[in-house]
Amino acid sequence: MSPLKKLGFLWSYSLLAVLVGGFYLHDALGVFSTWVALPFIYLVIPIMDALFGKDPENVRREAYETVLNDRYFDVLVYSFVYLQIGLLLWAGWQLLYAPLTGWQQAGLMLSVGMFSGTIINVAHELGHRSSAFARFHAKMALMTVSYMHFYIEHNRGHHVHVATPQDPATAQRNQSLYAFWWQSVTGSFRSAWTIQKRLLRKENRAVWSLRNPMVQAVLLPVLFCIMLTIILWMPSLGAMASIKSVAILPVFFIVQSLVGILLLESVNYIEHYGILRRETVPGRYERVNPLHSWNASHLISNLVLFQLQRHSDHHAYAARPYQVLRHFDESPQLPFGYPLMILIALVPPLWFRLMNPRLDRWKSRACSPEEISRVVRQFA
Repeated sequence: MSPLKKLGFLWSYSLLAVLVGGFYLHDALGVFSTWVALPFIYLVIPIMDALFGKDPENVRREAYETVLNDRYFDVLVYSFVYLQIGLLLWAGWQLLYAPLTGWQQAGLMLSVGMFSGTIINVAHELGHRSSAFARFHAKMALMTVSYMHFYIEHNRGHHVHVATPQDPATAQRNQSLYAFWWQSVTGSFRSAWTIQKRLLRKENRAVWSLRNPMVQAVLLPVLFCIMLTIILWMPSLGAMASIKSVAILPVFFIVQSLVGILLLESVNYIEHYGILRRETVPGRYERVNPLHSWNASHLISNLVLFQLQRHSDHHAYAARPYQVLRHFDESPQLPFGYPLMILIALVPPLWFRLMNPRLDRWKSRACSPEEISRVVRQFA
């Protein structure tokens, strides 16, 4: 990996810098000071993707171990967990005590929710690692966005059933993003509950218990929200903020969680739209390979998202850390990076017109046994 690209991963902090920096540029930006994160994500980053183009660079074999074990890349992702908690405290304080208009309060909630979408990506990265330290941080990050069951469903459900009808996070052809949101949010929770219940019964442990991670997934975000509210209200001792005004904090926590969750599910929609594995025998499917996820190697959005867009390699080799994920031309390619693709997905007719022809081309090529065999050998 080139030193320039290594430093480029500092772009992952850009959203946080814009969000907080915009807030303190109130005199210049006026009532829009809390909204700057949205045009940054959905306008500036797509423009920069277009200007800087795609990044086909893969880590060389001789440098693989060096890059894999470079702690610099770990520091980046772990820092986000603590930045997320700090951001929630900072934003909650501003909502409670700063003289913000209703418009500015809404902008701050939505902007923090955009960052919360990236924290689920960080939790996704850490949740695939084997160390207890990494997995603890993954769960802590997910707690801050009320989506702790993702840890169970993603690893034990999604990665097993991806690109099959059994996976709630795989969008069907001609399914709108809005219909998919409901399918994936509700379906992933049911799937996680089923998975965890099966595991507990296998271990002869009680399902309805505080030791059940799914019960914890429901209770811990509630407790975190209560603690956040108490911590932010206590310094005033009721003088600076009334009980009525303090109610904005639970609203804020719910809104930022919901925005983060819907961003995650929008990404799931984009990554797996319409792609299905071949059913080899009833109920059994071909092994997941790099042809089974949409890929995007646009430079800037990949730096911001810790190369999440190199999703084809991730699903083929789930334990591979983000810094060594590979781009391959053979994977089905998205025409744009995730930010612009999310905007397009919000308009279903436009999405279908753009993606269905690409899906047809993928199907004609990916279903060939010769192509599958060739690609699997190349990616190994």
